[in-house]
Amino acid sequence: MEFNPPAPIAGVIFDLHSTLADQGSAAQWLEAAEDRSGVRAPDAQVTIERLDSIVEFARIEDPTHQRDLSHSAHREIFTRLLSDFTEEPLSSALYETITGSWFIYDDTLPVLRALRDQGIATAILSNIAVDIDALMEQLGLGGEVDAVIASSHIGAVKPQAEAFLHAADALGLPVESLLMVGDNSIDDGAAAKVGIRSLVLPRTRGPVHGLATVLGVVAAAQTLERPSQP
Repeated sequence: MEFNPPAPIAGVIFDLHSTLADQGSAAQWLEAAEDRSGVRAPDAQVTIERLDSIVEFARIEDPTHQRDLSHSAHREIFTRLLSDFTEEPLSSALYETITGSWFIYDDTLPVLRALRDQGIATAILSNIAVDIDALMEQLGLGGEVDAVIASSHIGAVKPQAEAFLHAADALGLPVESLLMVGDNSIDDGAAAKVGIRSLVLPRTRGPVHGLATVLGVVAAAQTLERPSQP
């Protein structure tokens, strides 16, 4: 039987939220918004609990990801969600500080730099409609990857095939030489439908996300050889 091993991995595409970066402490987010607005939440604990699940609320409210296609839709949807349990001017302040508590995992930069040292191209492909360039600088990711693709810039969201193909084009690599790394089996795992290998790392809370697994997958793909013929 003829054995056709997969191509070595020449490029890795990463999701951002809950893959390279954690959304941080809801308590810190609330504190920043309270300081910005000069208003205190009547019940801080309830507000923190709701903020901690805001991404899940957004998925329910907007299953087709309209919030990730334009800045205006993103603001409208998240402000509406925030208004369900806060009042102005705190609601607007919470939106203005929505990514302020995000931080990258301790293993993010070491893994990105290890891939670069191996000559592996990297990209970020994110369903997001905030100022991605400012966010990259805030997180310390500016210049750490070869391409940054935001859904609001390309008019396509994961799990749509166009999003993954755009990332492949940005890296100038064929889909069969790529690996997609994310936390969502539906959005990120859909890369497999266009021929991109996929690695889903479940969401974690804390400083380390287990991104070293990516290096193991890349190394295994590089060393996989055609078995000798009898």
